[in-house]
Amino acid sequence: MSLIRIHIIACRVFSRELSYFASQSPRVVDITWLPQGLHDTPDLLRKMLMYTLDNLYYQREKRLLKHWPDFIVIGYGLCSNGIVGLESRDTPLVIPKADDCIALFLGSQKRYLDLFEKYNGTYWLNNGWIETGEIPSRDTFDKKYHEYVRLYGEENAEYLLSQDKLWVNNYNTCVYISSSVYDCPYYPQIAQRIAEENGWEYRSFDGDTRLIRAMTEGRWNEDEFLICPAGCRVEATYDETKIRAVPVL
Repeated sequence: MSLIRIHIIACRVFSRELSYFASQSPRVVDITWLPQGLHDTPDLLRKMLMYTLDNLYYQREKRLLKHWPDFIVIGYGLCSNGIVGLESRDTPLVIPKADDCIALFLGSQKRYLDLFEKYNGTYWLNNGWIETGEIPSRDTFDKKYHEYVRLYGEENAEYLLSQDKLWVNNYNTCVYISSSVYDCPYYPQIAQRIAEENGWEYRSFDGDTRLIRAMTEGRWNEDEFLICPAGCRVEATYDETKIRAVPVL
């Protein structure tokens, strides 16, 4: 029986869940991690994904890889169109049909949209975001302020920090998503403190790792995953299907 090999290129926010399910998968799974936060700069996210794909093919060309994957999974949602334009050469790309990582941590795009409609203005947190992201805590803002003072002086620092904090007013709720893989009891307390410091309500929901696990096991149904075949590229659909594969001209 031949082994099915999967190479995942993923945001580091998935590190605990993907690492765990990769270790339990009946497939052979390798993972390349990219820094958290690239969704804020979708053009840079696209460049980093393309660079990582190029690097995989370079390793194959130089015979540095002992085994080539049967599938390359992109561990991102649409992420502000950051995945749009990716091309599948001779190996299919597999991509979740989701807006972003929150849908994957919640277990489905539908659940994400339902909660988004009910709790519009939500800032989402989970173990991955707390461990790898820049969260809007008092400590984070204090560190930024002191860095601005060092670089630009006290008066300019106050103005720059006020600009950095403008986005906080766009939110009214902080939601913590638990994980069946790893859920530190201290993390919900961090989320509650952030809600209090920013004047937000606090809520928590159980996470669902179903889609994350599926990425490592090759269980990709067409309703929730795009399998972009060789010779095609990823295109946004701007409807509920999120993305589709179109031939590279």
